Amino acid sequence: MDNWIKVERGIRYREHPTRKHGVPRRPDRYYVIRLAVDNVMRQEALGWESEGITLEKARVELAKLREAKRTGKGPRSLGEKREIDDSRRKAEEEARRNAEAAKITVADFWQNNYWPAQRHKAHGSLVAEEALWSKWLQPHIGDTQLVELTPAVLDQVKIAMMQAGKAASSIKYAFAVVSQLWTLADRDGIVTGRCPTKRIDLPWQDNRRERYLTVEEADRLLAALSKRAPLMKDMAILGLDCGLRFGEIAELTWQDVDFGRGMLQIRDPKSGINRVAYMTQRVRQVLEARSGNGQEYIFTDGNGDPVQGTSKAFKNVCRELFNQGVTDRRYKVCFHTLRHSFASRLVENSQDLYAVSKLMGHSTIRMTERYAHLSQEKFKEAIGILNNSGNSIQKS
Repeated sequence: MDNWIKVERGIRYREHPTRKHGVPRRPDRYYVIRLAVDNVMRQEALGWESEGITLEKARVELAKLREAKRTGKGPRSLGEKREIDDSRRKAEEEARRNAEAAKITVADFWQNNYWPAQRHKAHGSLVAEEALWSKWLQPHIGDTQLVELTPAVLDQVKIAMMQAGKAASSIKYAFAVVSQLWTLADRDGIVTGRCPTKRIDLPWQDNRRERYLTVEEADRLLAALSKRAPLMKDMAILGLDCGLRFGEIAELTWQDVDFGRGMLQIRDPKSGINRVAYMTQRVRQVLEARSGNGQEYIFTDGNGDPVQGTSKAFKNVCRELFNQGVTDRRYKVCFHTLRHSFASRLVENSQDLYAVSKLMGHSTIRMTERYAHLSQEKFKEAIGILNNSGNSIQKS
């Protein structure tokens, strides 16, 4: 049964079954208008009389739609009108957001958005980024609006760092931080387009560490640490025998240890790909000796928290044994040298690069190819086999 009541051509209403409205009190009325658009009859809702929709307002709306239909100017239906109004509101909201975004400086975004989102990073990374920000980035680009961050502005950072004699790797690190900040701002809709750091010519230097320890040098290091820094000695053994980064060792918990299979689970490493490390006998001895510490983490500070960095004693031992007179950081011994030593010894003992890559947790084989030169003797042996084979053929 049709409950609509026709008031006049193009306007109808229906009454609420219980709700009363107006003076004198009468059933609340719900108004609609009817109009043909593109030869299709449409009935569109206006609303309740109790919400302010009156017969006079219905007549005004209908007249506007008929005029738009006649002239071809403006919305021809309430649906079209709502779409136009929504588009206008979205445009106004977008303009408002853009205006607010234009006021956000690099320092604002660093403090309110970027830096709070970096707490997942290792302690050493946080220290390094904070230093780059406070000494180089904030002074030169902190007051710059994010939307005004251009290659010309960023060149000021590069020039200042180069004039101060900073290493190419430090400059690249600073710009990598800016790139991360830009990516986050792009995600939040504050900036768009390619990061301006991509258009900066950065200085290049092969900054990969070249130093690794021989077996005899590693034994000397462990002997010295045993007396002056026993905790560092135990962590150093995992670096030498498992090729683990310092952060990976510090984050190890007892649930990562599988004594039965002689494996360690390395979770959430730098490469982003979980892997396992295999225990040597002395790694097993270290872990078994520490298994009763009652802590979640294997290697802890006085508060039971993961160790945050190499100790001063470790650095002093490295300086006294290996680093005196060494000015090029690529040849200085540090904790990462232990991981480098692990890979180097594997390659020197004829392990193929693919196996080394997997044990190291490298994301690509190219990262492992830096050790290829250590296989030169192996390559010479291969050529020797060909020589011997050729001689045998000639004799036959």
